[in-house]
Amino acid sequence: MAELLVIAGLALVCWIFRITFVLLVPADRLPIGVQHGLTYLAPAVLAGIAAVELTGMVDAADPVGSLLGVGAMGVVGWVACRFRNLSLTVAVGVVAILAIDLLT
Repeated sequence: MAELLVIAGLALVCWIFRITFVLLVPADRLPIGVQHGLTYLAPAVLAGIAAVELTGMVDAADPVGSLLGVGAMGVVGWVACRFRNLSLTVAVGVVAILAIDLLT
């Protein structure tokens, strides 16, 4: 029961922070440098999530699966860098993951 209260408290604090920044500090009132930095926030967060998932997936016991994962991440990164299209990048990532799951 105590764990549930801690999780609920943490969720409430996170929600309050999120609402506070959205309602009290609109993006158009921020300095120009911060506004430009916000455009890179979503890709940076996605890259962090992808890096954590990739390092968790790489395993010495399964070199083929690790190589496929690293290769898929490389292809997705190349598509993102080359075409600069989020929809295409996500589609290539989904196809790569499905191919790895279905073929291995």
